[in-house]
Amino acid sequence: MEERRRNSPFVTGRTPISGQPIRGIPLRQPGGAVGAPGSVPGSVPGRVPGAVPGRSPFIRGTESLNRGLRQLSTKPEVTKHAGVKPSLLNTQSVTSSGCNDLDKILEHQGIPLGSSILVEESGTTDFANVLSKVFVSQGIVHNRLDPQISNTHIILLTSNQHWTKELPGVFKGSSRDIKKQRVQENENKLSVQNLITGDSHVARSKDLKIAWRYGLNDQNKAQTQSQGDNNVLYKDYNHQFDITSRLSPGPGTNELTTIQISSNFKSILKNIEHVIMQHQGKVIRLLIPSFLNPSMYPPQLTSSHEALQFAHGLRSLTRKFDKLCIMVTLALDLYPRSSALVKLLESLTDSVIHLEPFNQEMTRFLEKAYHNQPTKVSHGLVHVYKIAHASERGQMKVTVNEYAFKNGRKKFEIEEWGIPVEDEGDDDAKKSMEF
Repeated sequence: MEERRRNSPFVTGRTPISGQPIRGIPLRQPGGAVGAPGSVPGSVPGRVPGAVPGRSPFIRGTESLNRGLRQLSTKPEVTKHAGVKPSLLNTQSVTSSGCNDLDKILEHQGIPLGSSILVEESGTTDFANVLSKVFVSQGIVHNRLDPQISNTHIILLTSNQHWTKELPGVFKGSSRDIKKQRVQENENKLSVQNLITGDSHVARSKDLKIAWRYGLNDQNKAQTQSQGDNNVLYKDYNHQFDITSRLSPGPGTNELTTIQISSNFKSILKNIEHVIMQHQGKVIRLLIPSFLNPSMYPPQLTSSHEALQFAHGLRSLTRKFDKLCIMVTLALDLYPRSSALVKLLESLTDSVIHLEPFNQEMTRFLEKAYHNQPTKVSHGLVHVYKIAHASERGQMKVTVNEYAFKNGRKKFEIEEWGIPVEDEGDDDAKKSMEF
């Protein structure tokens, strides 16, 4: 013992300076903890070797750390889609239904991705078909914003081969607006005449002090138009569609996939999932028009058992694919809302709205009340029974008899409903003036 102390002093439990391990104590390697194999000599538990107090030590796994932070980013890739924006109620991403007024009453300013909406309609009218067509047209317009990138795909479940030929086109404005746009395009073209008159036109507009109010009015209109529907950041989020025009060119196979209605809902669900897998990374719009209509669906599929299984399958698809949104239209004349089937379908759907057209008496009353303003005549009421995500949390998001819709010459509008008052005093005054 005296000879060992003289040659190489050591402390109990530590390796001698000579580097020779003590019998029974393993030699430590660099990088280990104190008291464990592989620790760095002189290291302190809980501290990084070479760290300066008050400063962050250098971490060798910087690349893996940054990769993990990117995965935890709150801005996923779907937010780069021009037709997707955050919801006003939560952080869920939403996309436009194609109808700006419908987006507003859904409170999210659109249809949340990973959800479904059921559009019910009473009577023998087909107003829900207008909403379904603008739903498809909006997806096609989103897909054509960038010719280099395909960001949206539509899946259509129908046996009608001519359904896609009646899709509405984007509203380009009135005939007067179109003429103004053409004149402006001609003025913006590079020509000798425009170069000569360009500066003089600017100077002349500044010197015209008589019509300065018109310039202010134009500026105010431009500001209100930019702030009206959406933020400037989401200028391509939704579009106004002209239901009297047609989308040109029509949708191609790379934009829309039509799935025929077969005799088995299981095969239909497999086909839908197969198409979704082929277009991963895109926003998928699935449309099911005239659901369970006997003229399109075989008798074995219209039973409650088969229909509810299919509804469960659709709900599982929305939970599996977070970029999928579904719209289903249902005629309540065939399946009353008081039936158990419709109640269960509503429970399996995230959002539910009901279109209730006016009867003939109400229509005649409105036409008489607005005989000088026929564009103000509404065609029916819109009831909201469920709102995605909000209704699931127990919030009472039911609005009945508060909104009315009208299918105008150019677009489908939804506005607050108010019963007009028929003023008979005006008629009496006119008669007295005649005498």
